[in-house]
Amino acid sequence: MTFPLSEELIQDILQALENQEQTFLVDAKNLRLVCSTDYKGDDEFYYILPEWKSADGFELREDFVSTLHSPIAKDELQRILHSGRGVFRGFKNTLKEYPEVEKLWHQFKNKKMRHYINDWYNGLREIWGLETLDEEPEDNEDLIKDDFIFQEYSPDNYQELIHIFSNAAHGELNTEVPGELQEVFFELWQKQFMDAQSFNQTGFICRTLSTEFVGCISAAPVLHRNDKILVLTSFYVSPNYRGLGIGTQLLSMYLNALKDHKKKWILITNTIVPETLEPLLHRYGFEKTGSGFLAKIQ
Repeated sequence: MTFPLSEELIQDILQALENQEQTFLVDAKNLRLVCSTDYKGDDEFYYILPEWKSADGFELREDFVSTLHSPIAKDELQRILHSGRGVFRGFKNTLKEYPEVEKLWHQFKNKKMRHYINDWYNGLREIWGLETLDEEPEDNEDLIKDDFIFQEYSPDNYQELIHIFSNAAHGELNTEVPGELQEVFFELWQKQFMDAQSFNQTGFICRTLSTEFVGCISAAPVLHRNDKILVLTSFYVSPNYRGLGIGTQLLSMYLNALKDHKKKWILITNTIVPETLEPLLHRYGFEKTGSGFLAKIQ
């Protein structure tokens, strides 16, 4: 007896797979799950669910952590996974400290387990002599747009950003240079940022829904007489929010805004660009020029 894989049944199966104390069957006639202690699988009216062991759950978590680009959360989760005891509980508790990463985990887990269920169901359809079904495209929430606020930069934010970068400069902002040089690079940035205030500095700031600072991007014309050529004066994402696509969103929004305002060029100078950031810059048209980067907007 065949049965359709409804959304309600999928949700029940997702919960059942993670229940390590009981096993369940699909009651094909009534489209529900029943406990295997009360019914036996017969591949006609009662179908055994695919096996999902704790080892599968551990491997799923390992796969998720390997995809993370948020260094702080990734290191902490890797430590939990290799701690040897209370791994699943520790993993869950650690994710609560990183709400945005936790949402990514639930999206990742949902996608992978749905794929697992779909493979099992298609195996049954082949037995039934039916065509296999393609997975429906996911209707994932837009994490960035739903959980973060993007505001245009204004002079009112000037002191806030100076304060944020002052704190970040101590051992974090330029980790690729010796400590004694970090202060030098910060002073260069601060001077450039302060000078840019008189050049009509523009950009975007990202915050959480509770108004916590997440990241920013800004630039200003190089010369008063030519406002078509700009120099990047800030591009930063707080460590706890890296790897979520915030930097990509900030850069994309800002370049589109500059294009709308008929700007022609944007330069990156007086800063060290981490190798991990270079692929993003190249993707948005930046080319390495001397010790900096240059992108044509129009």
